[in-house]
Amino acid sequence: MSTQPPTVSDKLAPDRNFDDISARFRKTIYDTPKGQLRLAALRQDFADLKIALPNARVLDLGGGQGQFALELARQGAAIHLCDISETMLTQAKHSFAADNLPLNSACCSLQSASDRFPGQFDLVLNHAVLEWLEQPYDALQAITSKVATNGWLSLMFYNRHGHQWRQIMNGRTHAPDGSNDRLRQEGNAPQHPLDPDKVMDKLQAGGFDIVRWRGIRCIHDHMHQKIRDRIGQPAVNQADLEFGLQDPYRLFGRYIHVMARRTTR
Repeated sequence: MSTQPPTVSDKLAPDRNFDDISARFRKTIYDTPKGQLRLAALRQDFADLKIALPNARVLDLGGGQGQFALELARQGAAIHLCDISETMLTQAKHSFAADNLPLNSACCSLQSASDRFPGQFDLVLNHAVLEWLEQPYDALQAITSKVATNGWLSLMFYNRHGHQWRQIMNGRTHAPDGSNDRLRQEGNAPQHPLDPDKVMDKLQAGGFDIVRWRGIRCIHDHMHQKIRDRIGQPAVNQADLEFGLQDPYRLFGRYIHVMARRTTR
């Protein structure tokens, strides 16, 4: 019996590259209240856990424009950063250069990062990347392999529960788990929201302790814009940072941030 060659539809789509929408990302995410809220949540987690940054070796996998990595560099961390988008990487280089801070960067996928950044690191960052990958859990193994014993992993990913809740609140009661084909090709909607229980189970099975996790934009995204305008963005942010650490509210965050420490290899 003859075997037909695989068609295009049988093959995995390539992982998302943001060369085409990097400017839109800065405008619609990083320079908006929701982007600032994301950074505020990261700052709070790092401060509360007293993550030691001076002289720490930090690997930012899929680091994009390097906003948070730059903040860590300002506190004395040595930053190594990769991204598959040359445009994003160029913006990160410009930001570090403007602060006269060193950046060891490479244009490559996180799956091939070991070739460019050998060994393990004191801290590994992976923020809002997994949900764009066609094989996110395979990539998770590549990410965790770069964390040294007693080192930290800062992992942020698009939350399946928050995504579905938002779809239901918008009347799409039978919406798919991920984005549709049009958004996958044209927009900036992540295609593979992840189940936080599954992610954390895999981390624990891989020798990590979950020290802290939170929901990000668990209040902001589900509050009407008119109400956000009335009470003011600082009040919205304060509520989000507070309830983002509490059950059941954190489960509705648009993103989940996990701080995990490797205890065994």
